[in-house]
Amino acid sequence: MKARLWTAGSILFLFALSGVAMQAQDRGQDQDHQDQGRHDRGNNRNQSIQYRDDQQRQDHSRFDDHDRQVTHDWYNEHRDHPPAGLRDRDRLTQEYESRLREGDVLDRDMRRRIHPIPVDYYRRLPPPPRGYRYVFIGGHTCLIDSGYRVHDVIHFELNF
Repeated sequence: MKARLWTAGSILFLFALSGVAMQAQDRGQDQDHQDQGRHDRGNNRNQSIQYRDDQQRQDHSRFDDHDRQVTHDWYNEHRDHPPAGLRDRDRLTQEYESRLREGDVLDRDMRRRIHPIPVDYYRRLPPPPRGYRYVFIGGHTCLIDSGYRVHDVIHFELNF
């Protein structure tokens, strides 16, 4: 009789322990699922931001009126101390000016005249499409692709 009671008590004790262990394990899984949910929501948010960024980049392969206004405002703030690419000595001659047209690919000589645009100006413009970049060439802001094809130009001396 004592053996049966002891065996029954042991079995009940083991069941109780396994129940506590299972609850703890379930809590851990629930926490993992909650963490995963938070992680997924964060990823979805990042993906939607990335999608909007990609969409904005794809839609912005030409300058618009807002970009021209931003450029005008930025230039007025920096007119007294223009960066490389906008200085008088960087201006293009008539011959070079005629070679800076939308759709044309810049030759080696024109590529040597490329200057990066300043960070504060870049931040005011929408992000360029993938594979494109904004540059200064001889007093102009240009949107070019990785093959040095000119997609659009803002002429400082004509607009300001």
